[in-house]
Amino acid sequence: MSVHVRDWRMPIGANGGILIIKTIMTPELIIAIEACLKAGRAIARHDCRVPVHVGGDDEGYAPDDAGMESHQLITQTLSVTGLPILSEHGERVPYEVRSGWQQFWLVSPLDNVDEFMDCSGEYTVSVALVEGHEPVLGVVYAPAKDELFCASRESGAFRIRDASSAIADTSRLLRSSGSGEFFGPRSCRILVSRSCNEEMVLSYMDDPGKGYLKIDVVPKGGAMKLCQVAAGDADIYPCLEATFEWETAAGHAILKAVGMSVLDIRTGEELSYNKPDLLNPGFIAK
Repeated sequence: MSVHVRDWRMPIGANGGILIIKTIMTPELIIAIEACLKAGRAIARHDCRVPVHVGGDDEGYAPDDAGMESHQLITQTLSVTGLPILSEHGERVPYEVRSGWQQFWLVSPLDNVDEFMDCSGEYTVSVALVEGHEPVLGVVYAPAKDELFCASRESGAFRIRDASSAIADTSRLLRSSGSGEFFGPRSCRILVSRSCNEEMVLSYMDDPGKGYLKIDVVPKGGAMKLCQVAAGDADIYPCLEATFEWETAAGHAILKAVGMSVLDIRTGEELSYNKPDLLNPGFIAK
């Protein structure tokens, strides 16, 4: 599946979907977008604002049902590629098996369940293609906002608003100008997880040498934080807590496509994937 599709018009999705005009996307990226849109429609049927019976006479929500349906749709869609699939909602694959994988899909069918339950609209669906230990393709979709970010090493990065509509607004994300170095003090827009210890983050940002005149802290949920840094909506996203690889891989691929990085805060090295425990250390995206 290495042939590029150029200068074409094609609706993605059974109900119209994204209209991509005169752009370049690899077949793998198209399939990943399709998978996320299908999953997003499924999650919408489990919208947390609609109470469901979860047992006895109690009423509540069913994020497990939404996540599992999303998982099934995504894996079914990605299966045409013939590549292995590692999903948060799928069966655990022993490291002895997956350590031999050269390429595989890494999937988060419903990221940030707390946001799903709280009706904040900041939950996401994420699909990434990992090659070796590096994410080379990523799609992050926020169903409640109908906003999708996607990128591949070959295609570049895109932001798509009204993603489920036939008149979706697609724009290319520009590449970063370089190393992120700057001259003199300046303000910094910093994203943090809603569940994080904000004082710890501020302490980290105030370390000598950071050189920021002002720090604006914006709490956000879900994998969209990585995408917002890639889009220039924020400057930095430091995460000082452990996360799973499927939570970051797609956003990481999007950042890489615009010349940005997700760095291990201990070593300064780029995060790697398909580790034995599938856990990320604390990191900073910039």
